[in-house]
Amino acid sequence: MRPKSCLAPVVLLLLAPGLAAAIPLGVQQASSLKISVIDSERVMSESNVARSLTEQAQEAAQEWQTRIEAKRQELDQLVRQRQEQALTLSEAALARINAEAEQAQVELQRLQEDANRQMQRLEATYQSQLGAVLMPALERLAEEDGYDLILDTRTQGLLYHSDTIDVTDKLIEILNVGSGAVAGSAQQNRQQTQQGQNQSRQD
Repeated sequence: MRPKSCLAPVVLLLLAPGLAAAIPLGVQQASSLKISVIDSERVMSESNVARSLTEQAQEAAQEWQTRIEAKRQELDQLVRQRQEQALTLSEAALARINAEAEQAQVELQRLQEDANRQMQRLEATYQSQLGAVLMPALERLAEEDGYDLILDTRTQGLLYHSDTIDVTDKLIEILNVGSGAVAGSAQQNRQQTQQGQNQSRQD
């Protein structure tokens, strides 16, 4: 048994609809309800589906970051050129560099905005895909073992639980057995990322 500190907000919630909101935890424990807990951080780090989606998100973010960094270096080079050659360049040449620097600044800002929008879309997509796999796994776990309520150990306010009611290992096992369902979404996610970057280039 172990005490629990107040940690992150809920990531994985309950199976019996409305029960957690309607029944205080102390009453639930004292009743005939069968309750278990899972560790959402372990689910995110050890389940194949969560790891796959996390890797896809990191890959997409890195692609955007590479493009942003390349544009930033282009802008920095133009600024240095303007500073170093300001006294030797003709007015026409200096005006051209100024115009190129201004354009690079606009493009950099646009890239950053496009990256933020695209990553927000991808985050929503990943959350939807994770939920589509996670909720059936939780429902299966609850049905097979007869749980009325499954709580996240990271829930704020969950101060204590017994290790004997932790079913994280079994949930991860169920998720990993069914992780093939997400594999087909990986290519779709990459295509969505590529489309967003292509649209950014066209703009």
